[in-house]
Parts: sequence; structure tokens; C-alpha cells
Amino acid sequence: MLLSRNCFLIVFGLIFLLLACPAKRNLFAPVLLEYKIVYPDIARQMGLEGKVFLAVLINENGTVDQVRILKSSSSPLLDSAAIETARTFVFSPALLNDKPIKIWANLPVEFKFEEVKPDEWFLQIKDLQRTIEKNYEEEKVMDLYKLYKKLIFSPRKTIDISVNDYIKAAVLDTTAKLWSGYWKLYPATSILFFDIMYRYPESYARFEAEQEFKEFFDAEIISIRNTLPPLVADSLIKRLR
Repeated sequence: MLLSRNCFLIVFGLIFLLLACPAKRNLFAPVLLEYKIVYPDIARQMGLEGKVFLAVLINENGTVDQVRILKSSSSPLLDSAAIETARTFVFSPALLNDKPIKIWANLPVEFKFEEVKPDEWFLQIKDLQRTIEKNYEEEKVMDLYKLYKKLIFSPRKTIDISVNDYIKAAVLDTTAKLWSGYWKLYPATSILFFDIMYRYPESYARFEAEQEFKEFFDAEIISIRNTLPPLVADSLIKRLR
């Protein structure tokens, strides 16, 4: 299965619906073989969790032709993510009398965020940084960036100023200077984007980090202004722009 490190999906037992089929004993239900989880960064940062009940039409090839929401999570973001996730499902085809058939299946998709433990996160970061230093691989750089984003997009309620001790020890000195004067004032998760840019300027992760920082920082500006005194907030925002 293709699993994202940054999000968690729980797919419970599939409830298969076969209409007007007298020979159910000859039916072999499809089995989920592969999927890619879609859990929007902004949803994780907002701490959104929930369950979406879906109906999916699985075709003779085992891929999904249609997706319907049976019961919403009450979050448009999670509902959309559940639909996107369902479209990545690959099943073994359902068989009736040994022939592949189309079949509808009902299943709940639950999004639940796992709280990041900064000490464990830091150890993973340092280990991966050392691995890349010994043997550079683009895939490993992307793995590192995903670990960075796991902290960046943690729910705000789970992040406090103590996380800065781990961030400061994880990033380059050049990166750390960006937060000089602010380490005791505001969580420094923003500079993790810059650390990828500074460490691996030729990597694909660098270009992805540049784009995602722009999107992230629009929302972060609001949080900074709501947390810090106006002059301090303005100076920090100006430094990061």
C-alpha cells in the first residue's frame, strides 16, 4: 500500500452490496490492494479529524468508477479528501461465478491525526540527515521534507514554544539565524521550509518547499499577528518574506 507519512487513514470492513443476486455463495468480494492517502496539510494543521461514509462503484478491473458520500464528516475539506482517496483505491475485482463484475461497496474512511512527539521527531530527522550526507538520494531528501512537514503542519494546539529547542538543533546554523531573537517568542516551524531550501538547493524538494511556504505563510501571518505584539509581529513577518 502507498501510505503517506503525514496522515492516517482507517478503512474499516467493507460492506458489499449485491442487488438481486441469488447465488451469493459464488460471489468473491473485492479486496483492497493499494491506495494513496490524501489528507490536506491545512486540514492537519487545523486539527481536523472525522469520518466520511462512502459508496464506491468498483469496476471489473478493480478500480473505482464512481464515489458517493453517504454521510459527511461535516468538514468539506475532509469530505473532498475522502473522495480523492477513494479514487486511488485499487481492488482485486469482485467475482461472480468466476467472472469479474461491477459492484458497489460501502465503507467508512476515518481521518485521525497522530500527535508528533518532538523528541522522536528530532531523532528521525538527524538519522535521515546523516543518511543523506553519506549517500545523497532525491527520494531521501523528499522523505526528510515530509518529516519536516509532519511538524510544520501539526495541529496548532499541539505545538508550544518548547518545540524550538528541537528545531534549533535540527536545522543548519544559517537557517537558525532566521529566527534569531524569536526563539522564546513563537514556534519556529516556518524555518523548516528554509532549511530544505538551504541544504538541498538543487533538489526537487527545494522547489516544492518554496511553493508550499508561500501557501503556508499566508495563514501563518494571521497566527503571528494574533500571538505577538504588533511591532514584533511586523519585524518577524518582514524577515521571512
